[in-house]
Amino acid sequence: MKKALGKGLDSLIRSNAKEASSANKTTENNLVFISDILPNKNQPRKDFDNELINDLAESIKDNGLIQPIAVRALSNNKYEIVAGERRWRASQIAGLTKVPVVITDVTERKSFELSVIENIQRKDLNPIEEALALKELSSTYSLSNDEILKITGKKRSSNANTIRLLELPTRIQELIAENKLSRGHGIALLSFTANHKIMEVAELVIKKGLSVRQTENLAKSSKTNKISKKQENDIYIKDLTKRIENKIGLKIKINGSPESGKVEIKYRTLDELNKIINSLK
Repeated sequence: MKKALGKGLDSLIRSNAKEASSANKTTENNLVFISDILPNKNQPRKDFDNELINDLAESIKDNGLIQPIAVRALSNNKYEIVAGERRWRASQIAGLTKVPVVITDVTERKSFELSVIENIQRKDLNPIEEALALKELSSTYSLSNDEILKITGKKRSSNANTIRLLELPTRIQELIAENKLSRGHGIALLSFTANHKIMEVAELVIKKGLSVRQTENLAKSSKTNKISKKQENDIYIKDLTKRIENKIGLKIKINGSPESGKVEIKYRTLDELNKIINSLK
């Protein structure tokens, strides 16, 4: 198991199945009543895309459930999902009474680790779900930073920053979970210590569609409790100027505000003029 850790969910499942089957504890591809399977109470993923699950259900109706659900046996002749809750949900919608499973002999902690790995590898967790999962691994199961690093396959600093998102106000966490703010926006907002300032900047980010870099610039340049209108405009215009210059490869100048103004593009040769024209096509 230790050698398999960090190599992916399939590696962990295969490792467990091989070891447990030698002890007559595990067999692969059993057919189990779907009503005897319970969701993992520690499932890190909280939100499931109903549209995707319905699409999967249609596929299962036509082709059956091809990939077994990984489960662990409970004491009451029931099984708890280790990996594959989306397939389990879709199978119910598809009307299946039995589903193929791989019964793997793992502890509750290892089951949680496997669930985290599956979701992170498939990028199914939103940043807040991932932060909660990482915190659970650290606090509840007392995993070290190195152990968490092996599970997630991410840099130590990346995991630390993700967990810090839980320091943001609840409403900001909700906006990140709803994909209205990105993980990068959330980390940038942590630079503002007062909750009211974080909310103020977050509203500005959403209203103006500011990039993560623009949000970071707001954090760096903010020296007062209230961000001035001119400061907002200056940061926006500066960032936009760089983006246009990178696009056309020439120096430009923007005079005005985000609401109105003019863009000046200076060219010195016919080739540069053609470059401008081609970039506008």
